[in-house]
Amino acid sequence: MKPRLYLLALLLAALVIVSGCGSGGEELEIRLAPIHEIRVNIAESYPPQVFVYIKGGLVDACTTFHELTVERSGDTIEIEVTTQRPKGAVCAQVYSFFEQNVALGSEFTSGKSYTVRVNDQVTSFLMP
Repeated sequence: MKPRLYLLALLLAALVIVSGCGSGGEELEIRLAPIHEIRVNIAESYPPQVFVYIKGGLVDACTTFHELTVERSGDTIEIEVTTQRPKGAVCAQVYSFFEQNVALGSEFTSGKSYTVRVNDQVTSFLMP
């Protein structure tokens, strides 16, 4: 009898966790993603193609990647990365990661330095 009660309690706990992470039309919280790593990669092609690798965090089991926007102004590239989660949801406190590769194209001048800002992280690269 006790194994059945234990199994029932386990299933109930799992149901509570899953129901708290559902996305059945509830209101979403959109936030800037914590950024752990950004890396600029330049493909050896003609013309050279520029890519930005982004590794960001998902603060709990209900948080998912939301959106990525890119804006360029001169020699500065601004990338905003956001996450989403159901507002007020009770979620397992499991921190995980997401990765994105962003193609910036080939319209860069050789020998010029560029700045890439992803949320609160900044790096720069010199175009070969």
